[in-house]
Amino acid sequence: MGTYTVLAERTYGLGTSFHIPFTGLPYPAGGQFTVNGAVTGNWVGDLAQRLNLEITPNLIGYGGAPGSRYLTPRGGFSRTPVFCPFGFQAEHRSAFCLDFAEGGAMVSNPTGIDHDQGALTLPLTQQVSQYLHQFQRFRPDQLVTVFGGNNDVLLAFTQFLGNITESVQQRVASAKQSDQAMGPVRQQEIATQALGQEYQTALVHAQHQIDQAADDLTRITQRIIEHGAQYVLVYTLPDAADTPFGRGLPYTLKGFPQPPPAGYVCRPSEALSPCNILSLLVNRFNQRLLDDLQGKPVKIFDSHHLFKELLTHPETHGFTHVTTPWCARTVPSSLLCNLDTPNETAGATIQNLPSWLFADDIHPTPAGYQVLADQTWAELKHFGWIAKPSAALTRNMLSFPAPRNSIPTP
Repeated sequence: MGTYTVLAERTYGLGTSFHIPFTGLPYPAGGQFTVNGAVTGNWVGDLAQRLNLEITPNLIGYGGAPGSRYLTPRGGFSRTPVFCPFGFQAEHRSAFCLDFAEGGAMVSNPTGIDHDQGALTLPLTQQVSQYLHQFQRFRPDQLVTVFGGNNDVLLAFTQFLGNITESVQQRVASAKQSDQAMGPVRQQEIATQALGQEYQTALVHAQHQIDQAADDLTRITQRIIEHGAQYVLVYTLPDAADTPFGRGLPYTLKGFPQPPPAGYVCRPSEALSPCNILSLLVNRFNQRLLDDLQGKPVKIFDSHHLFKELLTHPETHGFTHVTTPWCARTVPSSLLCNLDTPNETAGATIQNLPSWLFADDIHPTPAGYQVLADQTWAELKHFGWIAKPSAALTRNMLSFPAPRNSIPTP
């Protein structure tokens, strides 16, 4: 929702060639992982609006050279963290700075995605601890949304691919040293044999990482419940293999190390393809999480099913572009994508933005986030949690998602 807006301000703000002033959130030039400057933005903000609430980041900052900068209540910047930069509401001793999401954050690992480039990536364990430090307990009328694990799955997956690739390359290189005249056919045989030997070891390690992340997220959810929360909504993960990132994965595991055929698109249904492995890891996380949460006083929102439905029947929600990002490829991340950076070579324009599902390789457009918010709203009504306009849930909303769910960008 804007945790890293200071990076966008540093890129587009006063003193840069763009010279766009920072006048508060949302910053139209960047700061959210979507197409910035559109009418809507992140799903959390969209849902809060439906609930007649205001919600802002609990911490707004970014690190890296020339050092960390954090937004202050007066709009300036500090070198030390400033929590709740938009202040507290006096009524009910509550606050509207209840979006604790950290882009790139993992469930319990503090070194999240892009952390080495300055992203704060406070893990969900620390996000909940920070909330309890500020507010002591959850109020019984709060809606608490928990949406985490994407980054853990993607990290486990990229490490899985890296381990296999390195092992196979080392095996082939070693064999070539022993036999300088070795031809490509024999090299392929050795690569295939090495792949078979290394695959299971690497997969078991990745599965262990997935299980640990799901178990940790369950413990976080239990801690939230034990500290007073009565309306807790936990989200399953959408299948990252269906995103432009997943479709564009390299032709790694079949015929390694030969290049892919022209026009190759990775498909989750293709056994041993990278996106097949990614899909399996996502499914494993979701199933482990659902098993762990059995019998606990929480509700589940199946975002996995929702996004499958969007890709299978995109026209139902007005989408006509579900395989290509709206943002220009020259933009390193949707964090810095805005209405002035469309993917013109793919036909993206401001006018057709509502018909695109993905902003970048993995994050939704505002239209995609709006569907998630709308479907969440519908589920809340189905649960009977917001039956009346005066219901307690209309007072407060708290979010612990990890919105940045992609691999590092250059």
